[in-house]
Amino acid sequence: MLRTIDRAERLPVTPARRRSRWRSVVLVPAWALCGLVTMLGLAFFAPRLPISPLQDVIGVTALFIPWLTSTLIGSVLITAVIAVWAWRSRRRALLTTSLLATVLAVLMITVPWAAASRTAEVSWSQQFAAAPTPSPTTTATYATVQGQNLQVDVYRPRQPAASKPTLVYVHGGSWNSGTRADSAPWFAWMADQGVTVFSIDYRLAPPPRWQDAVGDVKCALGWVRTKAGQYGIATANVSIAGDSAGGQLALLAAYTVGDQRFRPSCAVPEAPVKSVMGWYAPTDLPALLNGNGLPGLAASATTDFLGGDLDSQRARYDLASAINHVRAGLPPTLLIQGDRDHMIPAPQAAALAGKLNAAGVPATAVTIPWAEHNFTGQWGSWGSQIMRPHVQGFLMEHALK
Repeated sequence: MLRTIDRAERLPVTPARRRSRWRSVVLVPAWALCGLVTMLGLAFFAPRLPISPLQDVIGVTALFIPWLTSTLIGSVLITAVIAVWAWRSRRRALLTTSLLATVLAVLMITVPWAAASRTAEVSWSQQFAAAPTPSPTTTATYATVQGQNLQVDVYRPRQPAASKPTLVYVHGGSWNSGTRADSAPWFAWMADQGVTVFSIDYRLAPPPRWQDAVGDVKCALGWVRTKAGQYGIATANVSIAGDSAGGQLALLAAYTVGDQRFRPSCAVPEAPVKSVMGWYAPTDLPALLNGNGLPGLAASATTDFLGGDLDSQRARYDLASAINHVRAGLPPTLLIQGDRDHMIPAPQAAALAGKLNAAGVPATAVTIPWAEHNFTGQWGSWGSQIMRPHVQGFLMEHALK
């Protein structure tokens, strides 16, 4: 009788075949990792391109890379091992790619660190330190506008400074997202210095909120002053700050006191603030769209916020730009800007500071090397470490003394 011979019987599994199968299994993830790290490196160091969809992909990728420092350190070790294996097994293409990936990963880690080290004293231990996770002392509703409750989180210091300073904080999020809790670690840090922090809601786009959102911020400022006795604060020592879109709103609220085009959204009197900070804030909205590292996202956000594109709503873009409201007598201003920011063109902060100084307003623009947009979201980032002494010094000069 004839017997069918199974293929496994005809071709026994030898050690050589096992090694071949193992190599096949390893090759796929090795190529995937090396390819991914290489693409991240190219996005990180790439110049800005005039092709909008491609530049948006590069910009979004670059935004996330600073959050991957720990992962990149691990990838250096793995891609180096892959390079050794590729060399020993004479896989030249994989060897070249793995070496390139290793070099790019090392550069993505060390170039920002080296630039930060030349600027300020920074620490690797702080880079990986856990951010504080505070809860607000209390939460209240500061206004109800068009049926929407606008709330505020209050972070009270254990030991208020003698000057009883207050900071109203406006969150970012492209005017259409974000929450008042986004920068909570920073609120705890400020409270530790004796500052009472009020982090507020405001109405988000769409529909167009370019006046409404500023009105909400002014409403919150007025509400805070009415609660001075309850929270133990000084009405004459109220400052304001915000990041990204929130920075634009904070600057505009500070610079348009009494301007009937930007009235409070509730029945409160207006008064000048003691000082204002804008962290990677757009200060010139028409210029925001020129040379932007995220052109599609920037155009979408401004269109939602202002009710149209630049061609159809030029007057609104100009009116919503803090740089067009500069005059003598404005509050001292601190502007923080990362020089690798793909969302906000880096020259915007310096341009506003220069115009303020020319008008006799104390203003400083601090440029953080290799800092990306929203770098303050990483508590231990090099940018956050560089920035904290500047914020502390500004508060000391204009709020704490």
